[in-house]
Amino acid sequence: MDFKTLLPTWLQDHALPLWTGAGMDGATGTAWEALDHDGVPCADMQRRLRVQARQAYCFAKSENPAHQALALRLFRFAMDHGFDSASGNLAARLAPDTSILTAPHDLYDLAFVLLAASALRAIGVDVAADLERLEVELAKLKAPRGWYENAARDLPRRQNPHMHMFEAATALFAITGKRRFREMAEECLGLFCNVFLTEDGRVLEYFAEDWSPLGADEQAVEPGHMAEWVYLIDRYEQVTGRRADVRTSTLYGAVLARRDITGLLPDRADPASETRRMWPQTELLKAAVAMARRGETPEGAPSPEAVMSLMWEQYLDTPVAGGWYDKRSGTGVLLSDNMPASTFYHILVALRFYLSDGTSV
Repeated sequence: MDFKTLLPTWLQDHALPLWTGAGMDGATGTAWEALDHDGVPCADMQRRLRVQARQAYCFAKSENPAHQALALRLFRFAMDHGFDSASGNLAARLAPDTSILTAPHDLYDLAFVLLAASALRAIGVDVAADLERLEVELAKLKAPRGWYENAARDLPRRQNPHMHMFEAATALFAITGKRRFREMAEECLGLFCNVFLTEDGRVLEYFAEDWSPLGADEQAVEPGHMAEWVYLIDRYEQVTGRRADVRTSTLYGAVLARRDITGLLPDRADPASETRRMWPQTELLKAAVAMARRGETPEGAPSPEAVMSLMWEQYLDTPVAGGWYDKRSGTGVLLSDNMPASTFYHILVALRFYLSDGTSV
């Protein structure tokens, strides 16, 4: 199958129209949390503020002015209605009517609002005042090393929000050239190299307050995050022109060693889970593309085209064009009954990276 011809059409003619159309709630002007496999909104589901930011990011990447206008609308919703009036904290969960249910001021959510701001800035939208406000909000979570999880400083501390801060800071540096964003990225990179990454290439997820790793019974290893770091480190090096001093071949080798019998990634490893969602496969694709462009693909590793073919067969070839299947068992049995809007961010970035042979997002 000629994916270099198929995928631009799938994105522009099917996926973006689906998620800017059926994927939007006309009553509130916000994104639905999910569509079912018939493309019908799951209207009773709670919503997450991060989904509004992720969809804003995706729509800003479209060349369609209507989609870009929708991106700005979702971003403005996050900025103008996403902060709790009583606490001042950024919301996390919203009721179906978009009223705020929880507002923990979570680092993960702030990272995605910052990422959306970077995409809008890239298409010429003036978000200077919003960025200034977001940096003030982020400063409330600053820890001696990295950032706290949220305003309550909940434990355990996690690598995942710092990975997305690395992503957002790198994107903001790429657009603005401001040193402070590069320094934010490098703080996250330092944590990755010295705390999250093990000598054998695993990436640990959970830590105590002093960044010591939790024990095996409280720990997790997610191959999708390991693959995502391969891509993000490559992206950082492209944007900054600096070497990250990470043995990406060791990290990528650890990713490949955790594939299941189909060649795809389980949700968790060591021991492997019996499920595999769509999003880890998009990260496997991005890692494969990055390593191929760098000329560092190990012997026996799948080509980007081989990963893309598996993704298409298992997740993207669906009755609703532009949709996807979210979760399968390790043997391929479909387990999900809806397509989360949050996954579009993973898919869009992966497909754009694949189509550019690893030179753009």
